[in-house]
Amino acid sequence: MNTAHPVDISLNFMPAFFHKHLGVTYGEAFYFDPRYRADVECAEVRFLYEILGRFGVGSPNPSPSPNLFIQPIDLLKATQGTTVYCPPDSTLETRGHAWAEYGVAEIARLDPRDSAHHPFIDTIIAQYRELKRLYGDHADIFGIKSGVMNIHAPFTTAHQLCGESLFYLMLDDPEGVRVIFERIWAMYQAIFARLSAEIGTPSLSRVNLGDCSACMISAEQYRAVVLLANKGIATKFANANYHSCGASSHLLEAFAEIPGVASIELGPGTDLAQAVRRLPGVAMRPLVDPLVMRNASPDAVDALTRSIVDACAPAPSTTLCAWSFDRETPVANVTAMYSAVIRKK
Repeated sequence: MNTAHPVDISLNFMPAFFHKHLGVTYGEAFYFDPRYRADVECAEVRFLYEILGRFGVGSPNPSPSPNLFIQPIDLLKATQGTTVYCPPDSTLETRGHAWAEYGVAEIARLDPRDSAHHPFIDTIIAQYRELKRLYGDHADIFGIKSGVMNIHAPFTTAHQLCGESLFYLMLDDPEGVRVIFERIWAMYQAIFARLSAEIGTPSLSRVNLGDCSACMISAEQYRAVVLLANKGIATKFANANYHSCGASSHLLEAFAEIPGVASIELGPGTDLAQAVRRLPGVAMRPLVDPLVMRNASPDAVDALTRSIVDACAPAPSTTLCAWSFDRETPVANVTAMYSAVIRKK
């Protein structure tokens, strides 16, 4: 049975996959040396063409990417004194909880301008200037030139900054948690204002709001503490993409109240048919379970892919977010996913 609505795949392998198959090393050079990053990324794209080119993936003659992207949560955490790690076979990461010992009053006193003018942001801006020398007007960081603000939601960012103590605070002092959320949002605004001014894109019309921790709380907690912050941010943009990477069926009704959501990314275990009903007119971007992709048979991957597409069929469009596939993901399973989508079109 064919589906009339558009179906696409957004494919992303973890660096460990390419480290295993190509022997490439990431580390600091990948993030802070644009020429080195270009060599690695071009090698990745050529390899993807070799193994998946028949599905339109990759290129035999790739052009270097003029864009630098770091997860926004790591960008903000780096400005709060968290140590930045750049493993040889993994993405840049920040470890630890910089605000674990802070009280609400201490967090409220933090000046967002200090985040925007932190040495780590200086380093990012210096790299943008190098990208501009290499690629001219095509140079970009975090996709800002497309008018999008890529951030993690205040709740998810607070979870990473405060650690588990945040969950107790949500029960004991929800008003204090809202103060923390407001401070985080002010920091993101200050950082992106400086970056946008450097790039020459002062007005950002869209927001990607990554709320990776949302699925960890109840619908009642989400409504009582988290939803107001997300709604407040979304109202400042023409439209939003919302991301909840875990099983989120219990939160769908609340997600539907976030204004301007044009597309939504939902994690494995979410009732996608219910999501389509709760969010009419919203493009579906379901996350394909990377554990299934690594451990299941091609037939099981085929069945999973078809079930996802069928569940999302009433939506305006579906993009399978085939992300974070690890080093042991069989190419045969990725082929099965693409073949299933082609048959459904």
